[in-house]
Amino acid sequence: MAEITRKIVVPELSTLTEQDYRDFLQNAYHLMSQYPLYFAPSEDVNSIEMAHLLPSVPETLIAIYVGLNDATCNKALVCQFLVRHGHNNVFAFDPDIYPGGSDVPTGTTDAKGLLNGFEPPNDTWNPNWTYVMIADPARTAQSLWQEKGSIDMIAAKFEDFTMISDHNKSKVCTFIDPKAFDHPVNTGRDYLKKARQLGEKMVSQFQIPKTMEGEVDGLVPVILQQGEKLWVATTDFGPCDHAWSNIHPGNDGLAVINENSAVPQDLIIAKPPVDPNYAQDLVPAKGSADMTTDWFHRGTEIFRKPLLMGLVKG
Repeated sequence: MAEITRKIVVPELSTLTEQDYRDFLQNAYHLMSQYPLYFAPSEDVNSIEMAHLLPSVPETLIAIYVGLNDATCNKALVCQFLVRHGHNNVFAFDPDIYPGGSDVPTGTTDAKGLLNGFEPPNDTWNPNWTYVMIADPARTAQSLWQEKGSIDMIAAKFEDFTMISDHNKSKVCTFIDPKAFDHPVNTGRDYLKKARQLGEKMVSQFQIPKTMEGEVDGLVPVILQQGEKLWVATTDFGPCDHAWSNIHPGNDGLAVINENSAVPQDLIIAKPPVDPNYAQDLVPAKGSADMTTDWFHRGTEIFRKPLLMGLVKG
């Protein structure tokens, strides 16, 4: 097995050692490399991105192999406890019209105050612009596009999770916004009825880290079997809260979850043209744009910025 050649800086508040991080990364690589979907022959453990979303909670360490992040995105994920989050459309505004902070369009919140390490999707998006997320469900993308000072929008991705590992060896309970089951993609998957029943039956067997009580309140438990999929999306294009626990007393190691994602084309097609003052130089966001569109239940407590970058930024 290849050695880890990159330096790991242990974050403040973490109770893990550098060796703990190295062991986790090697284990994640071992698990992912069992499947031909991941890793070209020239790629190894140093191709993986690693982040510690809540450094004080060891179980929130996550390894991500990003195979593609362009028009669509493909990832392999290994994580004991995926913290509750969603993906929220972000709207860019002229700071001379809306300076940010509390001075933002009605029904929105300044995105820079919601995501620790917020980044525009690429260098053509000015970091000094004001970026907002919808906070009031009554507010729509269409209404924000009509606001004075509107520049453009970074659409949030829809995700399709697939249980890659053998569910008999490593069980995962996914918790998701019940609105996800109104989406036509999920209504067309008959096996999700059984997956929800299994989730209700077994949810008490899965552990939530002690300091994260309430993290999945209001979400529906779902247990996928190997090969089954769950579409993480809502019909109104809003964020679809989700989390998961891969912490079960009967598990023999961690699971690999595959993510395929893309932005909703219906929303992109409906979006009006970019303000002509910016259109020539502005390069549209591609791929997941997680460092722009992520929304976390625990807000700025979460550190999304990776401890180690992968080969492809995800």
